[in-house]
Amino acid sequence: MGLKIFTAGTGTGKGIIIDHKTQKETFMKMVELQAGLGMGIKKFKLVWVFEDHKDVAEFIDSGWEWGGQTTAAAQADDKGGAFAGAISVSPGIWLCQLTDDGLALELTGKGTKYYKDDDLN
Repeated sequence: MGLKIFTAGTGTGKGIIIDHKTQKETFMKMVELQAGLGMGIKKFKLVWVFEDHKDVAEFIDSGWEWGGQTTAAAQADDKGGAFAGAISVSPGIWLCQLTDDGLALELTGKGTKYYKDDDLN
């Protein structure tokens, strides 16, 4: 879930990483801070794809990501639309954001911390 009001925004979430090499599941949480222009609220999913097994382990252990985001979304109950696509975060790592519901128009820089959920692992 993400919220953006004029120049500041925040987001939180939870998810799971499945290591297809070992079949191990790791439950994760995330928190993000945004700075930039925009306004809106949205519910979204992130899908990460790692080509190299060592990158999965590194992501689970360190989890920090810095980057930018551009969103144009107007979605409610499968009606409307959102601009999204997969981007290369670094060589061999891909990220795709899927907007479920919300209304947002934003251009931001953001820092996101992904970390293990101690209650579930």
